[in-house]
Amino acid sequence: MNRLFPVLLLLSLLFSPNPLYAINDPAPEPSPQEKPTAPAPTTKEQKEQEDADTASLRAIQTLLDTKKYEEAVKNLKPLAAKEIPEAMYVLGYLTQEGKGTKANAKVSAELFRKAALKGDIRAQTAWGKALAQGTGVRRNYREAVTWFRKAAEEGIAVAQYNLGYLYAHGKGVAKNEAAAIEWFTKAAQQGLSDAQYSLGWMYANSTGELQNDVQAVHWLEKAAEQDHPKAQNNLAYMYAEGKGVAASADKALYWYLRAAEQDYPVAAYNLGVMYEQGRGIAQDYEQAVKWYTKAAQSNEPAAQYCLGVMYDQGTGVLPNHQEAIRWYRLAAQNGDPDAKKELRLIENAKPRPKPEKTNQDKKSTKKTTTSKENKKLKKSQPN
Repeated sequence: MNRLFPVLLLLSLLFSPNPLYAINDPAPEPSPQEKPTAPAPTTKEQKEQEDADTASLRAIQTLLDTKKYEEAVKNLKPLAAKEIPEAMYVLGYLTQEGKGTKANAKVSAELFRKAALKGDIRAQTAWGKALAQGTGVRRNYREAVTWFRKAAEEGIAVAQYNLGYLYAHGKGVAKNEAAAIEWFTKAAQQGLSDAQYSLGWMYANSTGELQNDVQAVHWLEKAAEQDHPKAQNNLAYMYAEGKGVAASADKALYWYLRAAEQDYPVAAYNLGVMYEQGRGIAQDYEQAVKWYTKAAQSNEPAAQYCLGVMYDQGTGVLPNHQEAIRWYRLAAQNGDPDAKKELRLIENAKPRPKPEKTNQDKKSTKKTTTSKENKKLKKSQPN
């Protein structure tokens, strides 16, 4: 039966922005899988019924295009009851998203399972994801691997990416960086930005023969051009450090800015470091404070610590010891080791004289002992 449902729905389900986050609890043993029965020869009556079902699906397509989800759900249910794969898959998606019906993870997972057993590759990917994330069903990484592989071998990019993810993290399968790179590559070649980023990250951070900074830059750039903020941040890092590409402060600044403009706090922090240290650009403490503040307000601990230092020493901003302590405490609460150390020093020190606040202090560009001695540019972590 032809795929009648809009690309929008397909992409909304398969290209979820959420990766398969690693969970440390053990995966249960996979349950026996049901095998689809071979189709019986088509009779004239069956052909007429299939034609009628196809017409119904086309009518449902119109309802979906016009966002009449409740009516679409009503018309999908009898088709799903007949175990038509397309109907089960789309009804599962609408049930998962709570469109036209009450959201129900268990019901959507069961619909995905049934459609997957009927051979729908979109449903196989969705069922694999439900198993891997434990959404509406008990988490089972090993069985998720099986279903992702089925869809991946049929060329579904997200299934290839998710299979690569499980290989990279050793979930449901033995950890295997080479296999992860193989599947990430297949998905990346289809233009999936998450796969391009993950592939770039692996090339940059793998050991031995798999490590390749030039390939890392190649794939990070492809993802960055699709506005993937983590890729933009790490591409900027490669330019800043001259890894796999000629060092360029201008390009580093450009890509950090692109990521920071998407409210990615790690990139905003890195911009602060660039300006504070004057790395290939004019040193500008006020710009450093601006970007540290933006990142700190998004709970980036390194930025919170650096902002505390700037307030503590009156670098690029009027000195304010209480504000410095506030940021130190927030950074410490978020796990920053330098902030914890600074707070211990403050607690054991004698009371400080209150600094005089002047305009000259705010505009000062004098070289001081600032956060740059403790903090370096940060790379984004893998998905």
